[in-house]
Amino acid sequence: MKTKIAAGLVGMCIAIPALIFIQWPVLDVLLMIFAALAAFELCTVTGTKNKAMIITATVAAPLTLLLMAQAQFRPFGLGMFPLMLLVGLLLVVLFLAQFKKTTFQHLMFACMAAFVVPAAAATFLLVRNLFFDDAGRIVAIFAVLIMLTCAWLTDAMAYFSGKAFGKRKLCPNISPNKTWAGAIGGVLCTTVINLLLTAAFIPMVGDAMDSFAYILVGVTSLILCPIAIMGDLLASTLKRNLGIKDFGKIMPGHGGALDRFDSLLLVAPTTWAGVSVLLALTGGVL
Repeated sequence: MKTKIAAGLVGMCIAIPALIFIQWPVLDVLLMIFAALAAFELCTVTGTKNKAMIITATVAAPLTLLLMAQAQFRPFGLGMFPLMLLVGLLLVVLFLAQFKKTTFQHLMFACMAAFVVPAAAATFLLVRNLFFDDAGRIVAIFAVLIMLTCAWLTDAMAYFSGKAFGKRKLCPNISPNKTWAGAIGGVLCTTVINLLLTAAFIPMVGDAMDSFAYILVGVTSLILCPIAIMGDLLASTLKRNLGIKDFGKIMPGHGGALDRFDSLLLVAPTTWAGVSVLLALTGGVL
């Protein structure tokens, strides 16, 4: 437990400066490191011995994230297609060259590591980049903070709610400890915390946020928190299918990079999709 708490404190010491200096490349670099770590975890967790495939996916992942985070390349513009084609063909060649020790599952996991996971993480930066100026710094911090609370606090609040009131299991075959009471409590508690954060941020941004922000944050939380639970269950299903407890061991007591960011990989794309729809409805330019 002490190791888990210590690792959590170290994570906070990294996350807080990244939020404060959100318009600096700090967040970009951290997410690129995450993409590389996640790619390595996804490739090695299946037991593949194809080192060339592991290296290719691990190198391609941060490049995919970097390009996807640029407005001119999204979602799969001309800047993205050559990289995806080149890396995809290379992975296929490496698969065929070492087919005796490489399965089709290894190839699919490598493709997911090189493209899917970093593309999902890139939407985190796309949301941040909408407010990439001095006037929008506080709004950017707020938007990113809401995504983090929905992804991480929901699980913590669900744990405590489940311990106090949980009886009926949510998905016993996937995650025996999760209960319906815990899930509902996690969603409601996180929504309340997000509304309190809204009250704290409104005075900082003046006219940029008004009373409508409470409605927007409340509805957003009620959507993103259940999606965060789905992300956690999806990761648990994958680990059960692979017969592993964690994706990695880089964070003592917390597992690997993917173990801490599994919920965020669904929360961030959903947030970006919602922002895109709002911008389209209000006449914004994507």
